[in-house]
Amino acid sequence: MKRLLLIISLIASPTYAVEKITAVSNGQQTAVVELYTSEGCSSCPPADQWLQALIDLPKDELDVLALAFHVDYWDYLGWKDRFGSPRHTSRQRQLGTNNQQKSIYTPEFFVDGIEARGTKKVIEKIRSVNNRQAKIKLRLSISKTSDALQLELQSDAAEKSLQHRYFVYENQLMSDVKGGENSGERLFHQQVVRYMSPALKLKDNNRHSISINPEWRLDNIGVAALVSASGNESYLQVVHSPITALLD
Repeated sequence: MKRLLLIISLIASPTYAVEKITAVSNGQQTAVVELYTSEGCSSCPPADQWLQALIDLPKDELDVLALAFHVDYWDYLGWKDRFGSPRHTSRQRQLGTNNQQKSIYTPEFFVDGIEARGTKKVIEKIRSVNNRQAKIKLRLSISKTSDALQLELQSDAAEKSLQHRYFVYENQLMSDVKGGENSGERLFHQQVVRYMSPALKLKDNNRHSISINPEWRLDNIGVAALVSASGNESYLQVVHSPITALLD
């Protein structure tokens, strides 16, 4: 009888959204894996699936933020990737230049801005990053209004020439592809970048507002703040969190 009453009380207990989420970075460096991909590229779905497996790994095994940047340069093949953006293509080109690449391609992986050819190399580079002591500590607070996400980022960085960006990523996305190299396929995506801020100068206390896109499923949304040297040539630390706890 006591057990039955306990079950009833658990079911009846209401849950409430919090007013603010706060995430603090780790003492060791969190790795950032960037996958440059496209729904118009026949080689990309296996890489998208592998990224999902990477995301599912326990944090104590690999501490990583995985982000999928959909590019737009394969749209001419007959299918326009609705997640593709010329800004993502520009970011990939910058990373390619930093890595002295002659060209960019999909699927392409970078770990903390360094090209990684093959999933074995990706894992090796993640572990190498995770073994580094973080040079800075970040504290990210996220709150929500009716139409925007309000971000506050605190940093203890001594250097004054650092930059930071904010990202919004979305999970549980699906597309039925009706043209191009993947015509007839149903593709599933995780950690898709839906918003990327400009590069902003890092201060001790930083504020940023992101308008909520009506297309976003907020229960599948996460936010990240990444600090790097100018030109994305060196990543120092990242902090991230889902926003589910903010929702009613």
